[in-house]
Amino acid sequence: MKRTENIQFKASPEEKQIMLDNSARANTDLSKYLRTIATEEGKVIFLDKGGYIPRGLIEINDKINGALRNGKISDALGHELLSGIKEIMTKFVEISQQLTIINNCDEEGA
Repeated sequence: MKRTENIQFKASPEEKQIMLDNSARANTDLSKYLRTIATEEGKVIFLDKGGYIPRGLIEINDKINGALRNGKISDALGHELLSGIKEIMTKFVEISQQLTIINNCDEEGA
C-alpha cells in the first residue's frame, strides 16, 4: 500500500459544501475526489453541470405533447417522437452517471 500524507487547506463553508456535493455526485468520498481532480486531469467530468440538456429535453417533450393535443402532428408521429426523447433521456442519465463515477478499482491496483 502506498504511503499517504495529510494535507490541510482552508475553504469557506460554501466551498466545502460544493466539494462534498461534487464528491457525492462522483460516488466517492471527499478525499479521493480531491486527489483525483488534483492529480488526474480529465478523470472527473461533470456532463452538463447546469442541467441544460435535461431541461431542453423536457421542453421538447412538452412541445411534442402540445402538438399532439392540438392535432398538429399525428398520434403515430407524436408517440414515435416521445419514445425517442425518452430513450435519449435514459441514455443521457446513464452516460452522466458513468462519466461522474470515479472507478475504485484504480486504487486497488496501486
